[in-house]
Amino acid sequence: MWLLRILKLVAILTPLIPASIGYALCSVVGTAFFLVNGTARSNVMANLDQVLPGASRAHKLRTARRVCETVVTNYYDLLRIRSIDRDRISDKVEIEGLEHIYQALEAGRGAIIVSGHIGNFSVMAKLPSTLGLTAGIIAERVEPPELFNYMVRLRSAMGIEVIPPDAGSLRKILDLLNRNGILLLAADRDVTNQGLPVHLFGEETRLPSGPVVLAMRTGARLIPASTYRRQDGTSAVHLNPPIELIDSGDRASDVRLNLQIVADHLESMIAVDPGQWGVLQRIWPPQTTYGRSEGIGSGETADCRTGGNRFSREH
Repeated sequence: MWLLRILKLVAILTPLIPASIGYALCSVVGTAFFLVNGTARSNVMANLDQVLPGASRAHKLRTARRVCETVVTNYYDLLRIRSIDRDRISDKVEIEGLEHIYQALEAGRGAIIVSGHIGNFSVMAKLPSTLGLTAGIIAERVEPPELFNYMVRLRSAMGIEVIPPDAGSLRKILDLLNRNGILLLAADRDVTNQGLPVHLFGEETRLPSGPVVLAMRTGARLIPASTYRRQDGTSAVHLNPPIELIDSGDRASDVRLNLQIVADHLESMIAVDPGQWGVLQRIWPPQTTYGRSEGIGSGETADCRTGGNRFSREH
């Protein structure tokens, strides 16, 4: 509950405090969090061992501190960006590759933007509404329920449809895509432990197969995208061309191969600036040896998002 109380307090203060001061405070709070939270620091350092294998420990520690700062700043932006109008958002964001969204929507089957927790992800979520497009995002279940409900309200205020991770989420996702909407998914964490094995930065880990499975089944174009904060306070959004999905007829193999393509895109995104990869959980397990993979590859279920929601082949 302490996080909920802090978020509500910051929400009250945000309109009263200049953004420059707010971001400076985020840096202070992020540094403090890095120093006092040994678990998060250890997890981030383990991730950076994979991302920056040749870097010195001092460099990894500086980068890990920036990761913590990125996480804190993302919460601040979530509170702040909801009240920023379309014109001000346009002034703060430079978009590259916007034509890929419009071209994907011409097919009438919707689009899936797949990214990671990189940079100012709130900008990515706000982007469709600023362009007058219909979009949705799947909310990650957090505890307590009061915090989850508050986070849903914050994201809804950005003009995006928030889909709860419950039994009816698949129907809402398909409805969104059938309306030629845009689904935004962060695919750099396997929070349900139902992901499939991929190679990321040279080591095996698991990522959710949901974005790939949805794209293969619905015909929605799968667009890799990333966003990064700049030193001048603006953000850059990069939208890549849609992934040309492999369709050999061997569905299980195609899902794995297409998921590896997504992993390759994520690796490239993270490598641009690892300090903006706002993930505090360990991505690579201590031992990266897997037996028979569950999920779509085993013919049972497939991850439908980055956490908490699955759908079976009978759909």
